[in-house]
Amino acid sequence: MDEPTPSAGCEAFDDLDIHSRSFSENPFLHYDQLRQDCPVMHSPRYGGFWLLTRYDDVKSAALDWRSYTSSVVGVTAIPIITPRTEPMLPIELDPPLHSRYRALVNPVFSAERVEKLRQPIMALIERLVDNLLAQGGGDLATEYAVPLSVGALAAFTGLPPADSHLWVKWLDRMFQPKDPAGTQQASREFGAHIDQLIAERHAQPQDDFISLLIAAEVDGHRLTDSEIHSYCTVIFGAGFETTADALSVMLCWLAEHPDDWKRLQREPGLIPSAVEEFLRFSSPIQIFGRNASHDLELHGQHIPGGDIVALGFGAANHDPAVFAEAERCVLDRSPNKHLSFGAGVHICLGAPIARLEMQLTLEVMLRRLTSLQRADAAPLVWKPRGDRRGLATLLVTLQP
Repeated sequence: MDEPTPSAGCEAFDDLDIHSRSFSENPFLHYDQLRQDCPVMHSPRYGGFWLLTRYDDVKSAALDWRSYTSSVVGVTAIPIITPRTEPMLPIELDPPLHSRYRALVNPVFSAERVEKLRQPIMALIERLVDNLLAQGGGDLATEYAVPLSVGALAAFTGLPPADSHLWVKWLDRMFQPKDPAGTQQASREFGAHIDQLIAERHAQPQDDFISLLIAAEVDGHRLTDSEIHSYCTVIFGAGFETTADALSVMLCWLAEHPDDWKRLQREPGLIPSAVEEFLRFSSPIQIFGRNASHDLELHGQHIPGGDIVALGFGAANHDPAVFAEAERCVLDRSPNKHLSFGAGVHICLGAPIARLEMQLTLEVMLRRLTSLQRADAAPLVWKPRGDRRGLATLLVTLQP
């Protein structure tokens, strides 16, 4: 669609496609106009949905699970990837059920268990950097971010690293909004693989994620195989792609802003705040669906009960009313109340693992590399999806 003119009202966005090339390449331009002219936008595409873009609205909706419910199967992704009748656990439940199912896996995400990942992730990063240095550079999206996030996921879940190439293939095919037949086939193959792993762990338990789920119990409730399957689908999917996307955007910024690279080398104490800022800036999950549990009124718009309401986390994280210089990475930004992991009862369980991967990436690369520079002057190639944000490729040269 043509870019709408300022103060054009909601009618200017009737044809906006969140999965179009123009949107995926620069969603923030659209968000800026939506926040000003149409903060509650309705789209007839992909079955119809509303999109919230102002920080206060997105955060309030994320906190208000009673009005903006997650307990409607299939609405978290727009469009629905594969029609189904069972909820994805625990993200498609609300309290009190959500509290019980989340409690089942809280021990799996304990601080002690996450800390045990530090050494294996550090070792993996060192090997990946060794490989890149040996060839003088490479594609940081496919040769660093993807193998790191998949390797960390394998270490966390205790699953065979040899299966990682299968996860990458399936998850890439599962989230192609323009190819519904391909996404459904990939989902079936991915699901069959998970079922096989569950059966293997029943027969021979190990110290891994699936075995822990099989043994977990809260208030006398133990997970069924169907529930374990649902947990695995969420963890394997969310734990891989979103972190890889955040890594790719972070490294791209540093490749294009050498002053920030040098500042982090001089001031390594800034790394934790820089990670938070890169999470805000990248917003790997741009848009996430909820469902209006009853009729709602917001900014003069009537949202009928039962309609899908998309929370624009990427738009909220770039709202200039909350974040000064929102289109820049301000390494020491404080406060930084970004919504990259959501908010409220549904805040992301895997956030500590993503933070650890990003922090260790910076620690190793800043120590081992003099500089990081883009090797290709061509425009950046973004993944062709508007609800996620990450680079398809990031060609760089490295100076040890």
